[in-house]
Amino acid sequence: MEEYRARRTVFEKESAFRVQDGAALVRSIHGADVQQIALSDVRMVALTYQPLTLFDRWVCSVECPGGRIWAPSASFTGLGQAADRRASFRPFIEALIQSIAAQPSGAGVTYVKGNNWSAYGALVLLILLVVMSVLLALGVAGSMMDGQGLGGASWVFLPAVVVLWSARMVWRVWRRNRRHPFDPNALPSDFAPLG
Repeated sequence: MEEYRARRTVFEKESAFRVQDGAALVRSIHGADVQQIALSDVRMVALTYQPLTLFDRWVCSVECPGGRIWAPSASFTGLGQAADRRASFRPFIEALIQSIAAQPSGAGVTYVKGNNWSAYGALVLLILLVVMSVLLALGVAGSMMDGQGLGGASWVFLPAVVVLWSARMVWRVWRRNRRHPFDPNALPSDFAPLG
């Protein structure tokens, strides 16, 4: 299995992720190992969605009692800049999960896609955005009833753009991050899609 490289945040150096001898997941920076998890110690593999303004980002988190290693599908190249690495990310994660499942302890590992906290947080935000949309519509109706016409409701344009843009992002989080188990032998088709 080849290694996968990504800069997880703007404040970190690029990490290299690899499965060493089919027995351990290792994260290294500049050739020095900084984290290692034995595949036999893995208790949970979590796949989550995190929207960026540039493009979508997915994260695979491998967790054991002693800690976790997480790898993103986007690599930050600078402040406000990122590179989409899904073409190498998805095959690496697929091979990693199959290596974990092949371990004698693989049957006891929990494989989940999504995160309830972010999904339900997105639902609350979506409800608030709907309420804001209704209030904006009532404001436009009030302006028209005052005889100002649509020109008097021009103030609604910017708040409406913000609400619609936010609703688009929040809807994607709600739709893609609801927690459910997945089969380790087949990654979910909507996780880091290549097309």
